[in-house]
Amino acid sequence: MPFLEPSAPRLRRRAVALVALAALPAPLIALGSAAPAAAQRRIVGGTAASTGDHPWMVALSSRPQFGSSRSGQFCGGALVSPTKVVTAAHCFYDESSGRPTDRPSLRVIVGRDDLRGSAGREVAVRGVWIEPGYSFAANTRDVAVLTLAEPQTDRPVLEMVGAGDSTPYAAGTPATVFGWGDTRGNGSYSNTLRQVTVPIISDAACGRAYPGGQDSAFDARTMVCAGTAQGGKDACQGDSGGPLLVAGRLAGLVSWGAGCAEAEHPGVYTRVSAVAESVRTAL
Repeated sequence: MPFLEPSAPRLRRRAVALVALAALPAPLIALGSAAPAAAQRRIVGGTAASTGDHPWMVALSSRPQFGSSRSGQFCGGALVSPTKVVTAAHCFYDESSGRPTDRPSLRVIVGRDDLRGSAGREVAVRGVWIEPGYSFAANTRDVAVLTLAEPQTDRPVLEMVGAGDSTPYAAGTPATVFGWGDTRGNGSYSNTLRQVTVPIISDAACGRAYPGGQDSAFDARTMVCAGTAQGGKDACQGDSGGPLLVAGRLAGLVSWGAGCAEAEHPGVYTRVSAVAESVRTAL
């Protein structure tokens, strides 16, 4: 079933929204003071997953902002080297102002399936690099790289799709996305890691689903869509920055979409092949 022209989609970036702190310069964002908490969301229509099977999967945590009940999780990410995590740039922006914001006591959590527990490690972050070409307004080049204070030499890392590689983005290709976000699109957040497999959507179909206007437009140069025409399977709020895998490689990052798992509104992901060269400068 092809994707049809949508009517008045509700744009959702797939991270939490916060009241802005003092604006911070990009591409390097400082780590420091606290801010009030906000709601978040998770994978819709998926199944249980494990960091034992996917050891490169990590959660981003800021307990002063998001509390301790879910380990302070607000976004996801993927370990791509012993000291580097790739995630979404918008995880470090304030939704209401569109400006960079702090994430106090920022940690990357490795090896923890259940956010209510204490398994694995909470690793301090030494620096946050934001893609210089990132646009919060247009959602383009939505990628960031975190540098860990301690190398994770005992954990396998995830290979990224290379610059200009179009093979993973063929329409119909199965892709799997991971996260701890909303499972229903109504604030029902997951305490445990989830995954869902969805097909890659053609650029033409995604362009029809997101033609611009009141919300962001799909940009085939820097974005890729995945989902089903009938909806029911998708990433959602709280999954932002989480990896979209094709054939075992990092092909996308959870970025934005209209609602969550809505018919004719697939999820939109950062196209890793488009930002691979820039990201490697931060690795």
